[in-house]
Amino acid sequence: MVRAVLTVLAVLLTLGASGMALLVTGFLACGVSSCTGGGFGPVYSPVEAQVGLLVAGLVPLPLTLWLLRRQAVSTRVLAGAGAVVLGAGLAMAVLGLGPNGCPSGQSRATAGPEAVDPGSATCSRDPDALPRR
Repeated sequence: MVRAVLTVLAVLLTLGASGMALLVTGFLACGVSSCTGGGFGPVYSPVEAQVGLLVAGLVPLPLTLWLLRRQAVSTRVLAGAGAVVLGAGLAMAVLGLGPNGCPSGQSRATAGPEAVDPGSATCSRDPDALPRR
């Protein structure tokens, strides 16, 4: 009985942490106005978004390892890696981001001289945008 309650509690805590990771990653990826650009317009931060995607992928790892604590080490390693990939992939799908940290259909670019922070990483649909080096 106690084990079932602990398992349910662990799953609920993991879901809550995943939701928070998605919320923060979405905010980091495109700013207050979201990637649609309504209101203040989008503010792209692809590097921070990639960190958020990694964190979102790492959130289910402790639960996975705890649930498989009696399995062989190789099983736990494979399941842990799968949980990280699945968590990050789910975050990318929910937020509409690519692995480069930019919204789908956009690529990384370098902010031009008119930007607040010239030379910083940003996202662009413009094929002539300066590639990020």
